[in-house]
Amino acid sequence: MNRPRIIAVHLLNDLSGSPLVFREALQVLLQQGYTVDLITATPSGKGFLSDIPGIRYHRLFYRWSPNRWLTLILFLCSQVSLFFRVVWEARRKDVVYCNSMLPFGAALAGRVKGCTVIYHIHEVSIKPAILKQWLVWVINVTAQYCIYVSKYLRRHTAILVEGSVIYNALPAAFVEKCPRGETTVGGTGQEGGGAENVFTVLMLCSLKAYKGIHEFVQCARALPKIRFHLVLNASGQAIRQFFAGYSLPSNLCLYDAQSDTHPFYAKASIVVNLSLPDQWVETFGMTILEAMYYRRPVIVPPVGGVSELVEDGVDGFCIDSRDVQAVIAKIVLLSTDRALYDRMSSKACQKAFCFGQENFRQSIIRVIRNDYLKKNRIYEKEKDRNHRYSGDTR
Repeated sequence: MNRPRIIAVHLLNDLSGSPLVFREALQVLLQQGYTVDLITATPSGKGFLSDIPGIRYHRLFYRWSPNRWLTLILFLCSQVSLFFRVVWEARRKDVVYCNSMLPFGAALAGRVKGCTVIYHIHEVSIKPAILKQWLVWVINVTAQYCIYVSKYLRRHTAILVEGSVIYNALPAAFVEKCPRGETTVGGTGQEGGGAENVFTVLMLCSLKAYKGIHEFVQCARALPKIRFHLVLNASGQAIRQFFAGYSLPSNLCLYDAQSDTHPFYAKASIVVNLSLPDQWVETFGMTILEAMYYRRPVIVPPVGGVSELVEDGVDGFCIDSRDVQAVIAKIVLLSTDRALYDRMSSKACQKAFCFGQENFRQSIIRVIRNDYLKKNRIYEKEKDRNHRYSGDTR
């Protein structure tokens, strides 16, 4: 079959969850013989979408700034650039594959050129509200299909386009590095478990207050005998600026963006996601899935897609992180009750394997093939109709 070219678009290539998932999707398409062009910005010089063999890269200028007005200007300029880049590059039979709701310039260009436009949607908490309304409107008028990373996300958008839920899956390379057999962390008592026999709580997130960073610090301050590791998707300088004038407890260790997180999961006893439900709703939670592959019990918010990974009281706990005392109580429980820890550890691992790479791979292939074939059928019908019409007038 003559396969279409995939024009893949992702705004900010970094070490966060959505580019990691997009990398997996693009590698699936490359393995199926599709030609893939990728338009993205990598201001840090490295991200999960970097250095994928077989992809032709197109550089996009965009970066995030602490100044929200500057970020808005850069965002709008990037969309203008995207629009004209895709208009120049795209052909009718191409597929414009947008990762996240943000690259609306590429979707509009795809609509202008008559391409199939597919969105892979990861987020729901977009502010300001007027921006989210605009992005949803663009999706509704340009896209033929939407991929959602969770049932929650599909239910809580005003998107009217046909779509399906495809749960994220971890790269095979990550899963292969995960330990086999029984977990070696957990222990009883606050001195048990983890490297150096210290119970360790790990959180990996963006450098945003709504990710529950301050609540994580509060937990660390309240539990001085437990170690807390916080891995932030930001530079060391940005982290220092964020915590300037902040008194941090001695049992809290801060780390900047990491391309290899395996050492952190290996040292962790449990992994938490403390996003504040009233400010940011997690639509999936890749770090939680990674933790469960490592047999780590988890603590997550009670709402959003991340809660679809966890059965409360079975493989982890679902707690509103605004109730810091409740989070602290569950950390203490897991650090002192070895039987509970081991039971949850085993269940977490079993749940993780429900989100397998093969299901993800087959679902991505099905979406691209079905939409391309459907588009081709429409295209061939139009050609046939136009041909008959021109024949009638000769």
